[in-house]
Amino acid sequence: MEERLNIDLLSPEAVTAKAESLGVKKAKNTLRSTVMLGILAGTFIALAGEFYIIATFDARVGPSLAKLLGGLAFSLGLILVVIAGAELFTGNTLLIIAYMTRKISLGLLLRNWILVYFGNLLGSLFIVFLVYYSEQWRLGNLAFGITGMQIALAKVSNDFTTNLLRGILANMLVVLAIWLSYSGRSVTDKVLAIIFPITAFVASGFEHSIANMFFIPFGLVLKENEAVRQAFMAQTGISSLDNLTLESFLVNNLIPVTLGNIIGGGFLVGLVYWFVYLHKRV
Repeated sequence: MEERLNIDLLSPEAVTAKAESLGVKKAKNTLRSTVMLGILAGTFIALAGEFYIIATFDARVGPSLAKLLGGLAFSLGLILVVIAGAELFTGNTLLIIAYMTRKISLGLLLRNWILVYFGNLLGSLFIVFLVYYSEQWRLGNLAFGITGMQIALAKVSNDFTTNLLRGILANMLVVLAIWLSYSGRSVTDKVLAIIFPITAFVASGFEHSIANMFFIPFGLVLKENEAVRQAFMAQTGISSLDNLTLESFLVNNLIPVTLGNIIGGGFLVGLVYWFVYLHKRV
């Protein structure tokens, strides 16, 4: 098979080899660099989450168009990760390719996932702090804050299985966006490759663990704001926010979504391409 297509994009086989080599490089990066790049990715995804709320809080837009606009806005996060350079846990599920070809050990794989995951969490929480104390929640006569609470409450109200499956679907699309970006040669190639899969996953309401490290903690903080809470209850008719807790964040959302993201990105994309193109080398 030709390594490069006529349109100057890497072929699928070459992309698989690139994913393998990048996996080795990422797994062997220093602890300090891995954590710092993980924090950066968390901030990038959280900033995209803030942009998503901005794009969707105007109810006059209509639900379908709001989802489309929100998906386009959220694409900013992965564009920053890929172009600026950062370590995103959901994207790093592709390290499973390097593990399957025996280029890295299970220990190195898990080390990367754990460090990047908690780096992503720190970056996300940092942006929660900045967005809240910059009083973004006041925008649109509290519409920004109300929308933030609606998003968080909806995410913790799903059951374990629903969020597991939505996590699988989300990271299939996120990892495919990264996969497509690997084939591109220019910034324009990579940006265009990212936009459509990310818009699809966000508009579809699928669940991304790192994005939820921004959305749900932001909702938890907003819950303690009397002005936002009263405005939310008045607008939505919801009289209780008892479901929105740290426990529901972890048990109902973050744990199942994280597992789903690993399955969707690592197994249903990474392992499939490893089997098609690289397994005979092992």
